[in-house]
Amino acid sequence: MSKYYHHHRPAFFLLDVLLGISVFAIFIGIAGYALISTQNISIVSGDRIRGASLSQQAIEAVRSLRDDDFDNLSEGTFGLAINSVSGEWELSGAGTVSEDGFTTQVQISLPDEDHALVSAETTWSFGSNRSGTSSITTQLSNWQQVKIIGNWEVLSELSSIAEDPAPRFNDIAITGNYVFVTSEVATGGAGLYVFDTTNLSFPSRIADGFNLGADGYQLIVCGDTLYVLSTSSSAEVRAYSITSPEAFADDKLIGSYNIPGSGRARSLAIFGSTLFVGTITDAVEDEIYALDITDPTDIQLLDSLDDDGSYLDMYLHNGYAYVSSTEDVAELTVVDIFDPADIKFAPGVGYNLTDVPDGLAVIAFGNSVLLGRAYGDVIQELVLFDVEENPVPTPPPGPWYHGIGADLSALDIEPAGEYTFAATAHDSAELQVIDLEKFRLGQLPRVASIDTDTGVGRGIKYDIQRDRLFFTTDSAIHIFAPGI
Repeated sequence: MSKYYHHHRPAFFLLDVLLGISVFAIFIGIAGYALISTQNISIVSGDRIRGASLSQQAIEAVRSLRDDDFDNLSEGTFGLAINSVSGEWELSGAGTVSEDGFTTQVQISLPDEDHALVSAETTWSFGSNRSGTSSITTQLSNWQQVKIIGNWEVLSELSSIAEDPAPRFNDIAITGNYVFVTSEVATGGAGLYVFDTTNLSFPSRIADGFNLGADGYQLIVCGDTLYVLSTSSSAEVRAYSITSPEAFADDKLIGSYNIPGSGRARSLAIFGSTLFVGTITDAVEDEIYALDITDPTDIQLLDSLDDDGSYLDMYLHNGYAYVSSTEDVAELTVVDIFDPADIKFAPGVGYNLTDVPDGLAVIAFGNSVLLGRAYGDVIQELVLFDVEENPVPTPPPGPWYHGIGADLSALDIEPAGEYTFAATAHDSAELQVIDLEKFRLGQLPRVASIDTDTGVGRGIKYDIQRDRLFFTTDSAIHIFAPGI
């Protein structure tokens, strides 16, 4: 037996070697494939980041042209170049090719004399696995235009549209002659409504076959994309194409994002390519989210922040998010959003107001912030803060207080900063107009109000282009003009 064993040992040894080499080769092959795949993914990701960066650069270049003179913009498809004499951006040719092979085109349309719809699209093709497109769309206005603001101490109702049963309308977003309005659904509401207001005296509902399928809360228009917050358990943030609002339908949904938890999204704000979402409080999940919407079909999380209160409304101003919160020690909460990938509380966090009624609505302008609160027996519901020295108010001066006499649900302001508009639950003054100068001087600030028979005030939006006011109640949307 011993002689037999030693006679066959070399064959077994050779088999061991071959098996070892085979296993090693397989291992090297798998590792090499993984390394190459990872490298390819990194390269493809880098292409997308580069494409998005070039598209954003093109948008900012067009913005700088607008800032210099709105007449610099004309309709068409262009490239962009730096003028060799002035060193400033200029429209040039039909496209721009970067040194590394990316092609960027800017499409400009001028729906009216004071607005431009700008789309920047960057494409690349470096083989079958390295091609793609990155596009960004935004709307630019002629901010240097001088407009006359009417006398909002006198309100004239132009029209209204009522729905039966009452859908409990919520927020409003406007683009051109089209108005989008969210609602609840428990009483038969559609969640999202579209109105054609080309004729403000005879507005009409369009796309009446559409149903959001969930309660709709705040919404906002960015270029040709509409972002809507809903109570959907898996797609609270929804992005719809509105290139043709008159054809709005289910198939216009181009992207969505699931906020952790279930149906918590309530407030919405946007700056550039970042969407900020505030939510109702959760013991486990965060309450504010920064989302990258460079590509609305592929919304990505940048950062989030935890808090103890619900973020019911939000307004961005000078690099900060001003939040109306349910937090009893900071009804006005201030979040530093200078870096959307690293959001954090501003030094001081927020302002603690008397008693515990929740913050419901907020707006910021100039050196001031307005906060609307829920009704309380011993508190005044509208508060004006001075934030000239610090983003978190540190009186004096202020704050100044005004009693609304009911929940203050929503706020908006005309750009001159003379009047603010409030949607309230007051039984005889659901819409109120506040003179801000009188407010700051300690005088009675309410200069006009409207008593409706369509329910409590729920949403409000001032249309700067037409100097008109859109106001929602439980069952209707009302349109107002200023008096003489």
